Amino acid sequence: MPRQIPTIDLSKFDDLQSDLVLELYKAATEVGFFYVEGHGIKEAAIDRAFAAGQRFQLLSEAAKSQYKFLPDRYLGWRSQEDLCSVTGNKLWEWASFGRYGMGGYDCRKQVFLGESWPLELGEGWRNECLDIQKQMHAVASKLLQGIALALGREQQFFEEPLDFDSEENPSFMAWNWYPAVDEQASLLPPRLHGHADMDLITLLFQRAGDVGLEIAPGNEVEENPELHKVGNAWNTIPVAKEWTPVDAQPGCIVVNIGDGLAWWSDGILKSTYHRVRSPVGSDPKGVRVSMPYFVNPKLNYQFQGPGKKFPPVSGFELLSKTGNAYEARKNDPEGKWKKQAYQQIQEPTTFQQVEALDNAVTAN
Repeated sequence: MPRQIPTIDLSKFDDLQSDLVLELYKAATEVGFFYVEGHGIKEAAIDRAFAAGQRFQLLSEAAKSQYKFLPDRYLGWRSQEDLCSVTGNKLWEWASFGRYGMGGYDCRKQVFLGESWPLELGEGWRNECLDIQKQMHAVASKLLQGIALALGREQQFFEEPLDFDSEENPSFMAWNWYPAVDEQASLLPPRLHGHADMDLITLLFQRAGDVGLEIAPGNEVEENPELHKVGNAWNTIPVAKEWTPVDAQPGCIVVNIGDGLAWWSDGILKSTYHRVRSPVGSDPKGVRVSMPYFVNPKLNYQFQGPGKKFPPVSGFELLSKTGNAYEARKNDPEGKWKKQAYQQIQEPTTFQQVEALDNAVTAN
């Protein structure tokens, strides 16, 4: 039976001794995903942020290629072709920017490089990206204050590692674009295969009417101890017994617990596997767009759960190991990840048939 996705009313934040703390704990330990209403981000600001993403996506490929994705920072543009070697299909395009645009810390050299933004889009575009990031970071801060109390910690426990204006802040926003598909969409694999996020928490805006996001919490995923190692979000595709839809809800942000927070809580909080399936039946088959914000601790901040179930890990390790896993998968000469992703098709067919359909979608 599909899970119930809880809804948390953040307008009750001023009274953190209320049921809000218990609701957050229950949602984070039992499901790992929840809706947040009463978050205070106005619809107009959300619309501007989606429009900013569209302006970037409509740039020429040559222009976007100047900001190519860097795995060690997890920032930049990834084309459908680039992602194909990692996710197994050409049904996804991505761009991500942090507090300093494409700049910030060089994670390999541990040197702050300053800001770097697409000059083609102007100062206004930069300001829009910064504005929505600040607002989403503030919502994340409130949620983590509640979660800290739920875990028996001080309310400001996460304040130091989450300094938005720190040069070591690696939190970032992204846009996901999934191209339109035709009536044969039910033969396609997921637009984005099952995975877990590597961060502390993720905040996600979905457009009204867009469907396809699904989760497989708790015992609905076959246990595999390798999945719980830092950086393994991209190393194994989970085998789920059942997927629960998490469709867009008016005025709500979708929030999920990431590997980092599961690690920090000794596994008490659940980092839940999720995917974006291709349309089925009467689902909308047009372009799907979503906008996540990934909340990470400062790069040199090292953390460990009170029970020391897992070894200490730093913000840098959390980010770089995931990037390294991504890069290793991309360079897999046998393409085994692509075959695994195609095995998640929704109707029986052959790998070659689905690959041909995928190429046809891309060609259109």
